[in-house]
Amino acid sequence: MGKGKDVSSVEIKRPICIGLDVGTMNLVCTRSDTNETKITRNVFLPVSSDEIGLSDLSELSHIVNDDGDMFIIGEDAFKFSNIFGQEVRRPMKRGVISSDEIDAVEILTLIIKDLIGDLDGQQAYCTYSIPAEALDSDKSITYHEKIFGRILSSLGINATPLNEAMAVVYSECQSTAFSGIAISTGAGMVNCCTSVKGINVIEFSTEQSGDWIDKNVADSLNMVKNRVTNIKEKHLSLNRDFREHKNKKIRRVLEALGYYYTAMVDNTVNRILKEFEEKVDLDLDEELPIVVSGGTSLPDGFIELFQTEIEKHDIPFEISEIRHATNPMTAVSNGLLIKALATVPK
Repeated sequence: MGKGKDVSSVEIKRPICIGLDVGTMNLVCTRSDTNETKITRNVFLPVSSDEIGLSDLSELSHIVNDDGDMFIIGEDAFKFSNIFGQEVRRPMKRGVISSDEIDAVEILTLIIKDLIGDLDGQQAYCTYSIPAEALDSDKSITYHEKIFGRILSSLGINATPLNEAMAVVYSECQSTAFSGIAISTGAGMVNCCTSVKGINVIEFSTEQSGDWIDKNVADSLNMVKNRVTNIKEKHLSLNRDFREHKNKKIRRVLEALGYYYTAMVDNTVNRILKEFEEKVDLDLDEELPIVVSGGTSLPDGFIELFQTEIEKHDIPFEISEIRHATNPMTAVSNGLLIKALATVPK
């Protein structure tokens, strides 16, 4: 009689847990089985086979759909759009799936599949970010939430949504027992939440964020919005006088960016205080940290600008500190991964 298999020697693979930050400008993925966090621009640029061959795409991030349509994606699409002075196409707008792009869901599925990578047949659990309902828009997030759930399910992944700002609390406020105010400044939205001992007591978003800044600057100066974004990412410092830059055109853009950044921060602070006043009926006996994340908060001087604007108001709670997340670009995905790890079946 043959010997049975030694059960003790069989390797039991743990499920893969994933945190997927679904941002208007960037998609960020953190997996439990690797130390790497992957970030890709959430943008695409259609290319025809008449204009460029597959061999020319070999060095570029690209995808081909079932119909044979080719798209450059991610950072490469952003670079090419700037070279040719075109507006890059985006499957998301103002924090949710774009109603203007007929190919949005198909493109997002392909980009997410490429970003998450091979799961090697293992069971996978993903917590993905969703925005709060916007105070300055009547657009529902229900369709957006359900579509991303379907996309991940189609990839064989168990998916659960989580408020984007609450994910920042999970990644950044462990030392305060998950109490704090988290602000995630994306391209499409500013998402805010106030958490007390891990309970989300306030959550909201506004559409006055990175894209709002770039569009208003572009409209004011009659420019392509991509160019404004590029100048912002390369040259903007809110600590430095825009007049120090040697290039006249760039000076004009930096000046306008400063004005709209101040307007965005002022709007965010006012919204936080108004929501707190109207919806929080308790006396807090602890100081709350304010933690800021997201690509729109990256320019030097952003935290100082936030501090300056908040000092103009009477604050109904004590603030222990105002600081950047440890890594502003990955704080949301890290918090989503923490939540996924905590909720996966044992």
